[in-house]
Amino acid sequence: MNNLKLIFLLGALTLGNLAFAQQRFEGSLVGGAVLAQIDGDRLAGFNKLGFQAGARVNTILTDRWAFGIELLFTQHGSSRDLNDDLSAVYDKINLNLVEAPVMLYFRDWKFQVGTGISYGRVINVKAIDVFGEDVSDSQNYRNDLFIFNIGVAYQFSEDWALDVRWSKYITNLQADSAAGTFLGKNIAIRGIYTL
Repeated sequence: MNNLKLIFLLGALTLGNLAFAQQRFEGSLVGGAVLAQIDGDRLAGFNKLGFQAGARVNTILTDRWAFGIELLFTQHGSSRDLNDDLSAVYDKINLNLVEAPVMLYFRDWKFQVGTGISYGRVINVKAIDVFGEDVSDSQNYRNDLFIFNIGVAYQFSEDWALDVRWSKYITNLQADSAAGTFLGKNIAIRGIYTL
């Protein structure tokens, strides 16, 4: 955990130095819907609907390149569908995270493409089995996750953009590797308002 804190401290210092050197940065509010699933729980499809909200600060490096960091509340998880595997033991898994993506962006015309890594801290988990029982206490999930992100945004106006971001866990949600591998995948459709 200390190495993780050191990495984020170095990233924040680098971002601060870049912002001071360039003296150009922009703040934005972010909000939208998340379609989520977890590979490994035998529930297929992006059937879990959640939301995402937060803020981001971008350092403008050049006319085309920007570096940004966000602080988000995000809902992930999975949910059963009528066509799911009958042997799946879960009906749904709900995860609430505080997420801090660090992103590199490339802008051209009205489009912005970005990629980066998020640190996610799980603040709440609720796992429901096929009988409707809460089995959260019998599960052993990680509290700290690393997530790969890639996305594209379309700038409608100077202030508003629509962003679509795909994310996949790099770390296994299961704390005990003998319990299998749970890798979350998400599609976030977000509105971005630049202040």
